[in-house]
Formats: sequence, C-alpha cells, structure tokens
Amino acid sequence: MKIRKFKIKVQDSGQFRDDVIKTWKAAEKKKLHEDGYDLVLSFPDISWLSKIFGAERIRLIQAVRDRKPESIYQLAKLLGRSLPNVHRDIHELAAYGIIELKKVRKKGQKREALLPEYNWDGFDIAV
Repeated sequence: MKIRKFKIKVQDSGQFRDDVIKTWKAAEKKKLHEDGYDLVLSFPDISWLSKIFGAERIRLIQAVRDRKPESIYQLAKLLGRSLPNVHRDIHELAAYGIIELKKVRKKGQKREALLPEYNWDGFDIAV
C-alpha cells in the first residue's frame, strides 16, 4: 500500500510567486505533486499555517481520522461545536485537498450526506 503524504511549503514572496507559476503550469499538465508527495501546498508566510491548521482544525482533522464520522453533522456533535463553524472548516480543508468529502446516501434516507475522510499518512512542513 502506498504511503500518502502532503507537503506544506512556506516561502518568501518571490519564491512563492515563482512556485505559483510553476504550480499553474503543473496543473495544466495534471502534475500537482513533487516526488514523494501526492499534494504540495505553498503559502507566502508562516501566518498561513495558523490560519489553516489552528487548534480547532487540528481537532477536527483528528476526529475525522480517528472517529470516522458519517456526516458533517455527526462530526459537529462529536466535537461539541456549532454545525455552521464545522461546515465552514471542513469545506475550507476540502478546498485545500486535506479532507475529502464524499456524497453518501444511507438506506432509507432521502438526502445525501457529505462523508468527511482524511486519507493521508502524514504531512511535512518545509520553511
């Protein structure tokens, strides 16, 4: 089984701009990864780490990984947080590719639920 890891890079503005251009070109070729990593996220300064990986979001990621909730609603209940806040955090983490959201419908249910999944073995931070 392949180990799935992502990398977070923090760079100065010049390196960040060059990396964005390189990432854009890689996206056109559908190659958004570096050797050893399935996903690479680049940020212009260290303050982005606390925005993306604040304490509540780390708790959220751990709950998705360890407790495997069947919906965002169930995740909010597990964490004791409001549904709108968990919904916002989950969708932002999904936009970065850190959390995956799958549409599922249980037997007898009329609506689909979004199943959050964390399918990474780890991540590295490069400064």
